[in-house]
Order: sequence, then C-alpha cells, then structure tokens
Amino acid sequence: RPENWPRNILRTSAKLQGVKLTSLDFEKVIEEASNNSFLFIDPPYFNADQEKFYAYSFKKDDHSRLSKILKKHKNKFKFLLTYDDSQKVRELYDWAHAMHEKQWNYTINRTDDQKSGTNKKGTRYKGHELFIVNYDSEIQTPLFDHESTFYEVLKEA
Repeated sequence: RPENWPRNILRTSAKLQGVKLTSLDFEKVIEEASNNSFLFIDPPYFNADQEKFYAYSFKKDDHSRLSKILKKHKNKFKFLLTYDDSQKVRELYDWAHAMHEKQWNYTINRTDDQKSGTNKKGTRYKGHELFIVNYDSEIQTPLFDHESTFYEVLKEA
C-alpha cells in the first residue's frame, strides 16, 4: 500500500546496509565473491518460455554453467538459489546441501506485451519453486516456512 512505502523503504534500507547488489554476468559475480559471503541467486526459470517472460534469457547451457560454478565454489560462501521445481533442476543441483519446496502466488507481466505497448494486467499463477542451499538451513526455518513471506522474514531480522 502506498501509504506504507516510506516506512517500508526506511526499514528495508536499514536491513540492507553493507549489502552489495549486482547485476552482472553470474560467473563474474561468483568468481569475485569474497569468502564467507552470502549470495542470493535468482536465475531465469529452467522451463520457461523465456523470450516472453525475461528481458535476458538463459540457454540450457547457462543453467549447467551456473550449477558447475556454484559447485566449484560451494565451500567459499553460502548461497540461496531460487528455481522452478523441475526434475532437471533437481538433477543439476543434486550435490547441494538441501532443496526446500515452496509455493508462491505471483503475477507475470510478459516482456512481449511490454514491448508491444499492450497494457494487460499480468496473469496470476501459483508457482512451485525450489529454494536450493549449500548450508544447513535448519536455523533459517522462518524463510522456508510456508506461512511466512520473504518480507515478513526481513521485517523480523
């Protein structure tokens, strides 16, 4: 709600002090991550019609490269990786410490609609995702609790 934006922005800003946000090629980010960092990684979905939903798409080979480089550095830092729940993703990350199933309600605005100037309201979906981690996430249970939202967890931190 717009009337809550100032309070929420200030609260979020306070929580994110010292956090580095990047939007670079994933290999560069992962290779340059310092020891004991925490990386939140949200690549394009594996089973998506990517040209419609992403401005920058991933090829199947990119998904394999991401898995390989994360595995190579799995002891350097902790990561939380979000993906669509598919058998291929589960196979790519079978080496990870844990996979948590999560359902989200979300809206997708297609990039082809945005490019053509179509002003359609995005379609609501219930997504089945995986939260993939390389660390013991038992101490992070609120994040994986199906009753908590990411914002609620951030608010409590």
